[in-house]
Amino acid sequence: MKRNFILLGLIASLTLLGSCDDGDDPPVPISESRLEFKEMVSESITPNFMENPELRKVQIYIPEGYDNNESENYSVIYLLHGLPFSEQTFTDPALWEPWIGAPMPFVSAPDFPAEGFKSWVDSMIEMGEMDPVIIVMPNAEANQFGFSMYTNSILNGGFEDYIVNDLVNFIDANYRTKDTKNGRALIGTSQGGYAAIKLGMLHPDKFCVVASHTGLLYIEGFLSDPGAIFLENPDGNIAPGPGKFFTNAVFAFGSAWSPNLNNPPYMVDLPIDEAGAIRPDIVGKWLSQDPFTMLDDPQNLNNIRSLKGIYLDAGLQDELGMNGMADAFSTKLTAFGVAHTYENFQGTHFGNIFSRLEVSIPFCSEIMD
Repeated sequence: MKRNFILLGLIASLTLLGSCDDGDDPPVPISESRLEFKEMVSESITPNFMENPELRKVQIYIPEGYDNNESENYSVIYLLHGLPFSEQTFTDPALWEPWIGAPMPFVSAPDFPAEGFKSWVDSMIEMGEMDPVIIVMPNAEANQFGFSMYTNSILNGGFEDYIVNDLVNFIDANYRTKDTKNGRALIGTSQGGYAAIKLGMLHPDKFCVVASHTGLLYIEGFLSDPGAIFLENPDGNIAPGPGKFFTNAVFAFGSAWSPNLNNPPYMVDLPIDEAGAIRPDIVGKWLSQDPFTMLDDPQNLNNIRSLKGIYLDAGLQDELGMNGMADAFSTKLTAFGVAHTYENFQGTHFGNIFSRLEVSIPFCSEIMD
């Protein structure tokens, strides 16, 4: 019996040796998805009066299997933040704590997935709801008021060029991307939703599909009711300060759309004076950056028509009234014959971010190459 066991052992050993001699290699494990933090230099940001740094932080989602096939290139979604102003807006719930509840107007924190951003995206890919993509989350914070509005400004620097040129070039140079417009999408929330539509309209050579969640798409609608600003400044002296969300936002918009280096201390011109009267010359500067008004330019209209996909939404309980502004923008797109998808939902400005991204990310993924 012992001899039989010895013979069986020899046969098993020879069999294993034969397998090795056949050149069979053990399977290579599939690389896991990951979040990477990078820093890049944006020459478009400098020079600027506010000394906004040219060194910008970026967070990047890399899908499972990226490292296994060096011949495969990936489409890229550029995910643009509003509040809070960080490359970690969509990944760190703690950043939101100062922005929810009084004195801020926002009543609902985002519906962060319990499993975390990376696993949340992994799950959508595994369930076949979207293709594996690279997701890029840049920091577009501006000094003084936070909002850069992703706009080129002598005060803040070239935040539009930072996104559409410097950032896109950095990602294409450092990752295996589908480096044409058909491999790129813009998605944004709030300020980022504004930017997704505006930058897509101005740069259809760089992006093929855009999505805006609760974006500021009709600036004249915002200007039509300045009452909140005067409530924050009962003495009539309109000035930024702690707890003054609407006032600070108006000064931030002025930093982007109507900077004036000859108007200290904040170096901005506002579209209303301290008596509440409209200043048409400044309003004109703001409307030149307004997606609703920009549609009146034939070139912009042709540009937005050339996009392969446009997605808009807004919550019916939006604390800033962005649903009315999105309604107006969608109605104008329809009047001009621009195909798009527009949805209202039961929810607030920020409270449904991730449930809405579960719509827009697959929407963009399906359209991109």
